Amino acid sequence: MQDIHPHGKTDPAIAREILRVRLNKAAAENGQIEAILETYLSFLKEEVQLSPNYRVLPGILTVLQESFSRKTVMLGLATGNIEFGARIKLERGGLNSYFEFGGFGSDSEDRTELVRKAAGKAATRCGKPFSTSDIYVIGDTPLDIDAGKRAGFNTVGVATGSYSIEELVDSGATFAIQDFEQGRDQFLQSTLSD
Repeated sequence: MQDIHPHGKTDPAIAREILRVRLNKAAAENGQIEAILETYLSFLKEEVQLSPNYRVLPGILTVLQESFSRKTVMLGLATGNIEFGARIKLERGGLNSYFEFGGFGSDSEDRTELVRKAAGKAATRCGKPFSTSDIYVIGDTPLDIDAGKRAGFNTVGVATGSYSIEELVDSGATFAIQDFEQGRDQFLQSTLSD
């Protein structure tokens, strides 16, 4: 992974970058990308289970429980992880039950498109489309924020990764918080209404 920058990219895009950087393959075939992702998945469950650094970030469970309990809120996942990989990562923290649907790297290599797919699945489940002003895309990278903005949705930056609040706001986040423990009240007041 040296010289590969995965933050905010989809799993297929990361596999494509690996082929380009490591093997000088400018245009990877989908079969090659699928082979990389299959190998990745074959190791992922054990790696996640054994990782000493795995943790559910501060305040996440409280915010998920609060949001999930509201009848006017639908929680979906928009992630660059292919769905099976995302489910493995969520499983260890007991978080899968909060996200019954989503848009995944296995749906599209394009972040904006997978965000739109998650919103479309929410609308299908609800039986009606949502106003774009009612949708919030939460992310910890400028690429997450950009995908939400390009989809036409509000964006919330969370500075739990490699980017600061200022960098997330500068990338266009509607607002940004340090984490869901310190920023809980701001997040809930700004996004949830009954």
